[in-house]
Amino acid sequence: MKNYDVVTIGSATLDIMFHTKEAQILKNKEKYGTQLLMAFELGSKVETHDVLYTAGGGAANTAVSFARLGFKTAAITAMGKGATGQIVLDRFKQEKVDLSYVVKLEGYTGMSFVITGGKKGDRVIFVHRSVNNRLEVSKKLLTSFKTKWLYLNSLSGKPWKKNIKNIFEIVKEKGIKIAWNPGSTQLGTGYLFLKPYIKQSEVLLLNREEAISLVRSSGKNITNIPKLFEIMYQWGPKIIAITLGENGAYVCNENKICFAQALPVTGVNTTGAGDAFGSSLVAGLEMYGEVRRALKLAMIRSNHVVREIGAQEGLLSLNQLKKFKI
Repeated sequence: MKNYDVVTIGSATLDIMFHTKEAQILKNKEKYGTQLLMAFELGSKVETHDVLYTAGGGAANTAVSFARLGFKTAAITAMGKGATGQIVLDRFKQEKVDLSYVVKLEGYTGMSFVITGGKKGDRVIFVHRSVNNRLEVSKKLLTSFKTKWLYLNSLSGKPWKKNIKNIFEIVKEKGIKIAWNPGSTQLGTGYLFLKPYIKQSEVLLLNREEAISLVRSSGKNITNIPKLFEIMYQWGPKIIAITLGENGAYVCNENKICFAQALPVTGVNTTGAGDAFGSSLVAGLEMYGEVRRALKLAMIRSNHVVREIGAQEGLLSLNQLKKFKI
């Protein structure tokens, strides 16, 4: 039976990164704040300044992130049998991510078309989930290996509720630590459905809007970060992280809240920054055994991801991190 430090679960995609300076960022006022829109002139031909075909998706991004930090890593994800998944498979092989649990299905590998633009590298993502919607994570699969951590990303498609149930039952049975970054599909079910799974989470990872929405689904309309932590910590997760994009990030552990300001950077791409942050935080907890150093690692590595086109291109390795005092 194979033994890992961490196994990631979720999507894998072929990402087409299309960068342009012609995007216009517009503001649109809504009930809960100002919404930013990316716009182009109707009928225009938009010039690209950079195009990159690369690997993406939550399971792929986080697996590569852990592997670059020296963790023995595998990914549970789905890919099509055609040529579209070869870039993802090649990246896994290059980064020494174990392919044993990559499921090959009839159809196309998931695909994302990512337009980045604006002064801060903002992006809009067009997603075709394809075979990711048919990923099945059975108990038989989950008991075929040993791991200290499972890192669960967003799941989609009809099997996702059964997958979640299987994952958390095995986590409880085997005493595996689980870090969970729920997607919009999961968060859309609300607190009552998610309650037993949140309680089991070692690390719960959300952005500010997701945290507000989740707490609101429990019947409390709160936007204050400390109060959000106070409520969610009572639900049972040991560590909660709330990211605020360019405004930094908070991590709560045993009712103590740590904050880190975002590092200065001229970003060209925010795709993958959340995956870099979450995986680095979990890696830091394992490497350093304390929240503050783990949070610093997460801020440094996510900061470097936004400097490059591609969700995995800026992920710093252990060797590259030597120049930083963490």
